[in-house]
Amino acid sequence: MEPVQAETIDDAAIAWFVRLRDEQASEADRAAFAAWRKADPAHERAWHELEAIWGALDQFAPPKLAMPAAAVTTPRRRRRPLWQPLAAAAMLLLAVTASLRLQPPGLFADHRTAIGERRTIALTDGSRIELGPDSAIDVEIDGARRAVRLVAGEAFFSVARDEKRPFVVSAGQGEIAVLGTAFDVKIAPSERVSVVVTESKVAVSAGGGPAVGVSAGQEVSYDGRGVSPVRTADLDTAQAWRQDQIVFHDAPLDTVLSELGRYRRGHVQLLGGELGKRRVTAVFDAKRPDAALETIARNLDLRLLRATGYFAALVAW
Repeated sequence: MEPVQAETIDDAAIAWFVRLRDEQASEADRAAFAAWRKADPAHERAWHELEAIWGALDQFAPPKLAMPAAAVTTPRRRRRPLWQPLAAAAMLLLAVTASLRLQPPGLFADHRTAIGERRTIALTDGSRIELGPDSAIDVEIDGARRAVRLVAGEAFFSVARDEKRPFVVSAGQGEIAVLGTAFDVKIAPSERVSVVVTESKVAVSAGGGPAVGVSAGQEVSYDGRGVSPVRTADLDTAQAWRQDQIVFHDAPLDTVLSELGRYRRGHVQLLGGELGKRRVTAVFDAKRPDAALETIARNLDLRLLRATGYFAALVAW
């Protein structure tokens, strides 16, 4: 019996759900599961929630989830394990339930894009902002100031020069001040913000420290602790999203799936304790995120399970 590996309690509950419905589940598996439930009240709560979700699914489960009788009664055929459709269906409802608990960031922002959408916004001062997928901004421009807040996602700013009104972009726990320039700002799921400058120069400040100058061809990142050292930027990679490409260089699978989530509706669940740490180097077509999932599964030797067009799971063989 292999131990259940999962990064969160919900993932562990799902993994136990799958294992106990596998034809190969043993008494040792059931004993280990009982011990897991007793180990922490949070385990018990997660399991009850999953059971409730599965109970609701019984009312709507399509007939194709049932195993064909021939697969059970014909001795010469290897019986197909049920865990694939069970796992996919259960995780689908769990993901939907979890998503309903949270409002998407930037729901009431001045401008926002949907998943997979890009949009260019022309401001009254002549500046232009290209919003990446699943992104949001608030804008405040008057005679005295020009201020934009990146609430979520990514944006490319082409700022009209105005010596009397600096253009200030706030994102995360810092801000970027400019007079007239072009630069990219992105908020990562960790809330760390990256800034890549393609023209002229910007001043980046965070964490109460002094502003850091960043010139064309350079980048920094920051969080509440301050700004990173200035480094040379890969401008092609930083702007690839503007050409409908998603580029990863030795990125953790967790990061890759989070980024693909801005281009693909639905949820991708990892089943396997260390899967999120596997590394990915690839260039994907932003208009074909499902093809990207298939490529990832194939190259990392994972199994890709689907339940409707909105949910997928990557599972270690």
